[in-house]
Amino acid sequence: MMKIQRFTSTQVDSFLGLPKGSFDHIPNYAKQAALSAIAKVRKLEQEHIFRPGLYYIALIDLTASTGASKSLGTDLNQKRVQTFVTACVESLGMMELTSYAQFVKEIGDATLFIFSSFEDLVFWWQQAEEQFWSYNQEWENELCGDEKFDDFIIRAKTVVHLGEVSYITPGNPLSLAVNQVFKIEKLFQPHQLGCTEAVRLAAGPLFNKHKINPKAGKKVILPGEKVKTPTWILKTSPWADYQYDS
Repeated sequence: MMKIQRFTSTQVDSFLGLPKGSFDHIPNYAKQAALSAIAKVRKLEQEHIFRPGLYYIALIDLTASTGASKSLGTDLNQKRVQTFVTACVESLGMMELTSYAQFVKEIGDATLFIFSSFEDLVFWWQQAEEQFWSYNQEWENELCGDEKFDDFIIRAKTVVHLGEVSYITPGNPLSLAVNQVFKIEKLFQPHQLGCTEAVRLAAGPLFNKHKINPKAGKKVILPGEKVKTPTWILKTSPWADYQYDS
């Protein structure tokens, strides 16, 4: 069993790429579990040497950010983004990976991950959707009827591409596929798991096992290519239909 060392809030902030004190908004009763999960992600990164190669590249993007930044104010909107980033990384540490995965970095109100296993990616996405719901519940209680909660609710869309990845420096992936995954993000809706044609072809044999029935999305010309490629909606989270009380 992997031994996890203590991980302070300051170390968490640094690892997640967030300002000092960003982790302090996590409820005390949930903080230790979150610390442990994120520490596990960091330890996995330290113990498993990254090897350049072919990876599933997952971009998970917090939606409705423009409207939230206007209505919530700077402080509350920052807590919304911080909660989102925490949930994304924490979710990776809450599962037992079958292969290699890595939190690459946060990029504003989005986070970037790489996976060598499509199954790990699907399980992580499901866990992340669960964590968003859990933290939304906490913030619903915290804001207690405040009309701002409707704008605070964390909803995200996740898009996946497949391509070669290497690093210039740690945390800075060198990959055309990383640039391409940003191109398709706007084609999908909150709570959806979307992908490119490359992912559909590579992971297709696993779709039945995970009850995935791809639905055709829009076609798009990816950076570096000349012809349009199909995109696909793989799954929609069951939390998409959840109605909060506020």
